[in-house]
Amino acid sequence: MAKLRQNIWFLFALLFFGSCVLLIFFLHQRWLLVVQEHRQQQHTQVQQLASSVQSLLSVQQVLADLYHDQLVQLVQDGQLDVEQGTRLLDHLMQNNRYATAYALARPDGNLLMVSSNRNIDQLGNLRYYALDHGEFERALASNKLELGRIYFIESFDAWTFPVRKSLRSADGQVVAIMALGVSLKRELNAFVAPLLLPKKNNVALIRQQDGYYQFFAGEASNAAERYETPIDLSVLQQLQTRLSESSGFNLQQLRVSEETFTVQLLLPEGRIQAVIRYLPDYQLWAVSKLHNQVMQEAFWHSSWRYLLVFLLSQLLLFFLIRTISQADRSRRAELLFEATHDQLTGLPNRNYLRQYKAKLLGTVTNGCYLLFLDLDNFKTINDSFGHELGDTVLKEVSRRIKAQAGNSAAIVRHGGDEFLIFLPATSEQAAMQLASELIQQLSSPYQVEKLRFVLGASIGIAHYPDHANQLDDLVRAADVAMYEAKKTKNNIYLYSKPLDARYQRRFAIEQRLRTAIEQQHLFMVYQPQIDREGQLYGVEALVRWQDPVDGFIPPDQFVPVAESSGQMPLLGQFILQQAFADISKVQQQLERRFQLSLNISIRQLLHSDFLPQLVAQIQQHQLVAEQITLELTESILIEDHDHVCQLLSSIKQLGCKISMDDFGTGYSSLSMLRTLPVDELKIDKSFVDCMLDDETCRNMTASIIAIGQRMKLLTIAEGVEHGHEHDLLLQMGCELYQGYFFAKPMSAEQLLGYLQQH
Repeated sequence: MAKLRQNIWFLFALLFFGSCVLLIFFLHQRWLLVVQEHRQQQHTQVQQLASSVQSLLSVQQVLADLYHDQLVQLVQDGQLDVEQGTRLLDHLMQNNRYATAYALARPDGNLLMVSSNRNIDQLGNLRYYALDHGEFERALASNKLELGRIYFIESFDAWTFPVRKSLRSADGQVVAIMALGVSLKRELNAFVAPLLLPKKNNVALIRQQDGYYQFFAGEASNAAERYETPIDLSVLQQLQTRLSESSGFNLQQLRVSEETFTVQLLLPEGRIQAVIRYLPDYQLWAVSKLHNQVMQEAFWHSSWRYLLVFLLSQLLLFFLIRTISQADRSRRAELLFEATHDQLTGLPNRNYLRQYKAKLLGTVTNGCYLLFLDLDNFKTINDSFGHELGDTVLKEVSRRIKAQAGNSAAIVRHGGDEFLIFLPATSEQAAMQLASELIQQLSSPYQVEKLRFVLGASIGIAHYPDHANQLDDLVRAADVAMYEAKKTKNNIYLYSKPLDARYQRRFAIEQRLRTAIEQQHLFMVYQPQIDREGQLYGVEALVRWQDPVDGFIPPDQFVPVAESSGQMPLLGQFILQQAFADISKVQQQLERRFQLSLNISIRQLLHSDFLPQLVAQIQQHQLVAEQITLELTESILIEDHDHVCQLLSSIKQLGCKISMDDFGTGYSSLSMLRTLPVDELKIDKSFVDCMLDDETCRNMTASIIAIGQRMKLLTIAEGVEHGHEHDLLLQMGCELYQGYFFAKPMSAEQLLGYLQQH
């Protein structure tokens, strides 16, 4: 059934084949019925003909027997009374409506007398009569009626055949031969004609001894030619062969059986069906011949309605199936289009990419360029204004891409705000030019209702087949280049092997990071933070990774990977648990408390489980919330401001402090300090490194410290490695310091020893 649903034409073929089989069976049965009906009619014709002939000749036999003695006595009288004999023959004529004339002849053939309607002088000797073919001699030797060959009597305008009967004395001697002419054709037509079919059907009596027609009725050509020409010997041989094949009898057995047989014959006029029966008393074959064309016409005449119904029903079924098939094909095309095209933009999607990957590259003989385009800051639009407006923007983006790329390029929406543009064989310069034009177009302002905003785009470019000879590898290469372009935003990057090596490195880190967390290849170190008097203020918890294969992997390599791959919540949970456990143990052993700072990723902060986990960890390790500082980067500003403020307020209510890490390097804004519950500003190491040699850098550092003082916020400088850096910061009024000048990051055990010494 599943196959039938999948291919409705297979169902049609089955139905059509089954209908044809039924039709053929029905037509075959109909043909057999037509043949049987015509065969039965032919049997009736033969039976009627045989009965008519036997009836007719029986009348002649009875009449001959009634007048036998009178005629014998008349001939045996010494004085032949011709006049009396003529009256007697005329009397026979009156009682026999089939007879054309009567005659009485001596055994030597000389006529004794004739009926009054014939002239005895015109007949001559019957024994040597020209139309006699041995019938006179057979009559002398037989007691039965002997039939002669038919001939035409002009005076009677009738085809007549002679009948001869010997008249014998009491001692069995032949004393005379009685002869009469019988108009068999006229009389038999009255019986047979109603049974004949309109055309190509005839009945006949055929003489056994010489193969001449004794009687013929039906569609025929020249009657004289028909009666005067014997049946061809080959026809007789074929008839005998067919009779033997159909009945299993030889000719002699067929004559004795007196049964009626049906045979198929191939004659010069065509194939016919013949029904035949032998009349042994008169050595005649009664035959009905019917041309097969008559049965064929009768068959088609009775079957054309069924054929018409069959054809109409099959046409109706065909159109029904075709309609269903077209609807199914249309539906399949719609489903295929829906499956392989993005509903929002109408562009091909990833499914299209997988299904037609051979088509996308198979028609490209001279190579092509793939542009991997990703929108910059699109997530902000979705989060700030809702996905409905974001969908409107995506429609406009796809329209701009199609307008700029033209009809020669194939465009695929790869997912979210990512698009693939397949550019046919062209130069690298042309590909870069198109990418530049796309960025320019996509960077133009967007007006949606009353809102107006600007987006950007990052594009990675890869070439087929120079950079990859498989579609998946080509997309990956372009993705690698796009990822590099994404680092600076609104940029274009061309794929290269070194770039791929960095991507492979990043991919390897991503794959092994989760295992590293589970197998404790990650560990925590702590760097002391010192106040203006040189006393310990607290420590910053820093995560490290010692990989069994690659060795030490710096945080600036694996932390961004954790951010982008969605593993930051898991990594953050490890940092929180391990740092709290270590510091709790150190504080208990020293019996003193100090500040603990932890770097918190924005993804970790926004995770729904972060706040409950923070509370649970503080309680579990018996820490004081006021001595915990959460360091956040300025990337927090690109998220939902209200939601972030609410989260930070909840954290502040616990007692924890909030530190703005790397302040001044990103999205710094004085309004941010006004609205966010920040307790501490952390001066980035890049400012500390350039203070002595760069006046602008020195002024910016002083400004940050001054902002902190005016807003009553702690300021802490990181990356302090030299004494002169410390002295300058101290002079500017910085309150807290962190760097190699004081101490390097150390393990919990080392931290315990360091604190015991200091």
